Amino acid sequence: MIDCTVLVLGAGGLGCEILKNLAMLQVRNIHVVDLDTIELTNLNRQFLFTEYDIGKPKAEVAAKYINNWNEVRQMENKGYPEVIVTPYVRDLTLFPVEFFKQYQFVISGLDAIEPRRYVNKVLVQITRETHFEVCIPFIDGGTEGLKGHIKTIIPGITACWECSLDTLPLQQHSVPMCTVANNPRVLEHVIEYVATVECPDSELDNPEEAALVLERCFTRARKFDIDHRKLNMSYMLGVIKRIVPSVSTTNTIVAAACCNEVVKIYFDMVADYDNITNFIMINGADGFFMHKFKYERKPNCLVCSGL
Repeated sequence: MIDCTVLVLGAGGLGCEILKNLAMLQVRNIHVVDLDTIELTNLNRQFLFTEYDIGKPKAEVAAKYINNWNEVRQMENKGYPEVIVTPYVRDLTLFPVEFFKQYQFVISGLDAIEPRRYVNKVLVQITRETHFEVCIPFIDGGTEGLKGHIKTIIPGITACWECSLDTLPLQQHSVPMCTVANNPRVLEHVIEYVATVECPDSELDNPEEAALVLERCFTRARKFDIDHRKLNMSYMLGVIKRIVPSVSTTNTIVAAACCNEVVKIYFDMVADYDNITNFIMINGADGFFMHKFKYERKPNCLVCSGL
């Protein structure tokens, strides 16, 4: 049993795997935050949900599933520890600093950049203001098709998330296969949904079928009041070619590695924090390999320098 409180950011493909792992590790208190709702296209990889959950908040359904699972384990096995999952359906950047102080670990399963930068900044701020009396490890997992990464961030000791911005591409050449059916925010989300859900079998080399897909993109963009001034055939085809599917196997591997980092820190299995290998890269696109190394702190980092 791991007697601590862990915050999980996101209950999507990676978040579902992380929640499952933490529950099976018997982490006493798990909190999960996710603003999105469940869509049909989530079900092929987000296994905590069923078709009856479509339209419901991911965080609430995931929490209910894990809590029910734990109740069954307790009935079947006398003395099985209680695992409690608490959901939050809101924008995590709206949580105040005090909210994060209740956690011993934060694990991210997000694909968006800005929320992770916000959490990183808050956790570094907590460490700075408490003079290391409160130092919350931030485990960041990410996937893109058959590739993934795990960053272990210990504020003031290892490189923070801001330090590693150089590891991100200068431009986003791929669109993650993350469902935004209920709440599309940008034009790329509109095109992704139309291409993968409404018209998955369209032959885009056929001008007539490509024109139909484009018209549906215009219709969906207008429906959600998304600026579509730059939408044309060339733009649409460019986005469709960059869509990267979410692969369940990659999610499983990255989630396992994230939770393994929690286990290592909780049970004091890290021999030297000053030289911890805080960055793991996974590549399943060119054979399969994992590479671990120490990513150095940036002396001039705008977030963690001086800590």
